[in-house]
Amino acid sequence: MIFKNLFRRKGRTILTLVGISIGVAAIVALGAVSRGLRAGFSAMTRGSQADLVLTQTGAMSVITSSMDETIADELRTWPEVAAVDGVLLSNALIENASYLFIFGYDPQGFAIEHFRVVEGEELADVRGVRGKPLLLGKRAAERLSKKVGDTLRVTGSTFRIVGIYETGDGFEDGGAVVALPEAQALALQPRRVSMLYVKLRSPSDADRFKARVERRFSDLSISTTTGFADQEQILALLEGMAMGVAGLAVIIGGVVMTNTLWMSVFERTREIGLLRALGWRRRQVLFLILGESLTLALLGGLAGIGLGVASVFLISRASSWLGAFGTQFSPDLFTRALVTVFVLGLVGGAYPAWWASRLLPLEALQYEGGRGGHFSRYLPGGMVVRNLWRRRLRTVLTLLGIGISIAAIVALGGLAYGMLDTFTAIVRGSEADLFAAEADIDSDFSAIDERVGSRIAARPDVKAVSGMIMTGVNTEKMPMLLVFGYHPREPAIRRFRIIEGEPLTSRHQVIVGRRAAEQMGLKVGDTLRLLDSNFRVVGIFETGVGWEDIGVVISLREAQALTGKPRQVQFYAIGLRDPRQAEAVRDELEALFPEIDFALTSELAESMSDFRVMQEMVDQISFLAVFIGALGMLNTMLMSVLERTREIGVLRALGWSRRRVLGLILQEALVLGVIGGICGAILGVSLGEMLGLVQGTFGAIEPIYSPQIFVQAIVVAMIAGAVGGLYPAWRATRMRPVEALRYE
Repeated sequence: MIFKNLFRRKGRTILTLVGISIGVAAIVALGAVSRGLRAGFSAMTRGSQADLVLTQTGAMSVITSSMDETIADELRTWPEVAAVDGVLLSNALIENASYLFIFGYDPQGFAIEHFRVVEGEELADVRGVRGKPLLLGKRAAERLSKKVGDTLRVTGSTFRIVGIYETGDGFEDGGAVVALPEAQALALQPRRVSMLYVKLRSPSDADRFKARVERRFSDLSISTTTGFADQEQILALLEGMAMGVAGLAVIIGGVVMTNTLWMSVFERTREIGLLRALGWRRRQVLFLILGESLTLALLGGLAGIGLGVASVFLISRASSWLGAFGTQFSPDLFTRALVTVFVLGLVGGAYPAWWASRLLPLEALQYEGGRGGHFSRYLPGGMVVRNLWRRRLRTVLTLLGIGISIAAIVALGGLAYGMLDTFTAIVRGSEADLFAAEADIDSDFSAIDERVGSRIAARPDVKAVSGMIMTGVNTEKMPMLLVFGYHPREPAIRRFRIIEGEPLTSRHQVIVGRRAAEQMGLKVGDTLRLLDSNFRVVGIFETGVGWEDIGVVISLREAQALTGKPRQVQFYAIGLRDPRQAEAVRDELEALFPEIDFALTSELAESMSDFRVMQEMVDQISFLAVFIGALGMLNTMLMSVLERTREIGVLRALGWSRRRVLGLILQEALVLGVIGGICGAILGVSLGEMLGLVQGTFGAIEPIYSPQIFVQAIVVAMIAGAVGGLYPAWRATRMRPVEALRYE
């Protein structure tokens, strides 16, 4: 009976399954990506044949870790050590189109041996090749349609592909390997490495070696190759974000399923009354509806698993970032997805099942669908609003499904604009008219030689040039603490208004933002430890910019040492003598320094890749909102049309034209969409404000809700309403009066 009831309305059931499967597909796909990245880090270190791995203490990830290469030279002299290999990880723009992970290895070292060359030759064997040699991962070669002998342009440099390698790890097979000096040149990190692989002479030497490292290099962390991935805090952050997005999709799918079950129960009220009159007990009715709910959820879960696997398979061949990360499916990932939908089925079906079980046989047999009560007669908005009020619960569930999607759009959009406004305020507060960052690379990896800044400062039309570095470190008192590096005598640091203590004047000093000082319990005279270096708090500052007030400022030289960028800066803030000449000066500087991107401070959104990525995320969630919202709307409006078949027949018999019926149904769908959009906008603002209360870096970004965000949200909701209501409206117009009046 369960399957018979579910597929009595095949269209409605299929739409519900699609809504649930999208949520499950999100769990599977995003979980596979995060697990693939974790497996990639684990496989990378295990395949190195090393016994231990050394990285920078406090770094969020090995990608941001930076160590002096000379440490390896000292370690090689220790009696416990058989060999040491340094590795540098970075990402770079290739062919001016997509990003690629670059691995820098010593061609003669032991760690590179696990890159099994399946075509071409090893880096160590290359002789007389025109151009810089590069090994390309097999997955990357397939994605880029490259073969041995082809050239590859990486961040302005041309490399010759001398070999195609395969390791069996998607993370590595989606990247490229170059000689360590070439990687250091690309990343502008001479004599720096991300981590050191250490091979011991004997496993019994491990404890003694660790003790020596802790005494000699207190700023280094030691891990085994098998436990290395557990230290990658960036993985936990990515996994949390993935589960957040997947959870959103599951909630929306759950609302769609609950809506469907309510429709089914209301539609079968007389049937349930008949079953109760024939002797069915309340428990039997309860289990019948719950069985339908669980069956619907599990079918959607199985379909979602298939959809998730297929989507990862397809996107990994079209997306540069997913192809680089790699993916990994596991039985526990599928089990988690099925358990999630099982719980969803229980929660979504519990109340409809309980309501159905409480129906009295006599009342159920006398039930007449479609009544909205006397109050509906007095509602404004005419027939459209009265029809929606007729099924209040169904209307509320539909609004909830749309509203949650719109809330995500508004909250993320507000955070994106807040981040942009915060960064713009930082740059403008630095008395800058132009902003400079390294071209063709993610801003986190930007590195500009200070000699470039000196040449810019020497121009007669330039008033001041300030270099800056921004990074995040882990501390005992506050995870992911923002650290800003400024020269104590350059104009940009003037904006940090000291409210207690004094400004920076010498080394090993730090000024702390007011909010950061409150959260960490710091005051002037205290000591703050950053990446195993001690700094004395000499001042508390306040700028009015949350991102800065939740961070700390140290001297530029010490920030360069912490980030492994000696004599380099991440960004330059350039002040002009005549701001009206900003565009002309920008064009001249771009011609002089093609490796640097120069942007007007008013154009940071267009120039910073971080903001473009966030805007793309908002656009993708908007598409998901339209799709899932349209499914819920389609489900609701179809049920409404079926329920009112006789009523529509009466209207047609009384002379209503098909166009008028079409307009009525579409108006109902659009009204639902607009109301859902408004409710979602309110919910989104509340969500954004709640996120703003979270302590830490994320909470330092104050959301900004521009009219564009709300317009986008309402437009998305209206599109969802129009798309979802179009087919039911067309179906209503095709009804013939005589057939409609006979409808049972």
